[in-house]
Amino acid sequence: MTQAMLLVLTLIYFYFNFKIGYWLVLAIVNLILVWVIYRIVTKYETLAEKYGENRLSNSSPLKMLRYWYGVAAILFIFKQVYIIGYALKPMDWDPVFMRLDFALFGVNPTQWAFRFENPFLTEFLQVVYVYYYPMIVVFGLELYLWNRFKEFKYTIFILFFSFFASYILYLIFPANGPRFHLHDFHAISTEMPGIFLTEPIRAFLNMGESIPAGVPNPQDFVQRDAMPSLHTITAFLIMYLSWKFRSKSFYFYMPYFLCMVAATIYLRYHYVVDIAGGLIMCVITIIIGMFVYRNKDILTSKNT
Repeated sequence: MTQAMLLVLTLIYFYFNFKIGYWLVLAIVNLILVWVIYRIVTKYETLAEKYGENRLSNSSPLKMLRYWYGVAAILFIFKQVYIIGYALKPMDWDPVFMRLDFALFGVNPTQWAFRFENPFLTEFLQVVYVYYYPMIVVFGLELYLWNRFKEFKYTIFILFFSFFASYILYLIFPANGPRFHLHDFHAISTEMPGIFLTEPIRAFLNMGESIPAGVPNPQDFVQRDAMPSLHTITAFLIMYLSWKFRSKSFYFYMPYFLCMVAATIYLRYHYVVDIAGGLIMCVITIIIGMFVYRNKDILTSKNT
């Protein structure tokens, strides 16, 4: 899955080489990574088939690389999508999504949600929103440490498919989100203060979105990644996977998903149609996962 996405990005570099700086360097790096990932996975799976996965130590560098290289790959590919989108400068779809939201609700949902503004609520939902990043690792560790490697591989497929499909959609339907178009980005801290963690979290998220601190025009730098909402997608899919794997963590992820939906709107990161697009992506991903794994056992005999 990761190799396929790297090859897709490489083809984009070759096709739009006249618009993208350092395209050849990026293309070569991608091709090298495709080969490295192939070697890691092939070597590990050969050993796993010969000796059995449970007999290979979880602290083995090869085993850790095989299961965890994707964490770095997701971030690396995400930034490449930013480079491509920034170079191609396609039309922003924010006006379309704003009109859709208003047509559906008769109001702009993020503006309507401001009536519930409260520093404690802001703090709580900001923590919910940022937990999206460690959540993937935490859920993966649950499977890895309990030796549920079939489930882990299925999780990798499900999450990576949703990530990479969303990355492609970011290039087709680029959008900044309502905090840039319906609100004053520079006034968010004044209008929606938190308690202790809100401002450091916002600074961290802005850095991750490639927004330099203090720039007067942040909308010109931010990554166009609103449609579909990957925060919604990932929270829903991990909730679904925890249920499918009969994990007790489902009882955490179910309310967490609902809080995530509230956070995306209340904190002005997404339009409601972004969430709807995310849920559609979840359905598509689950159906494709069922088709690809229809003849494979994805559950170990011992469940948590």
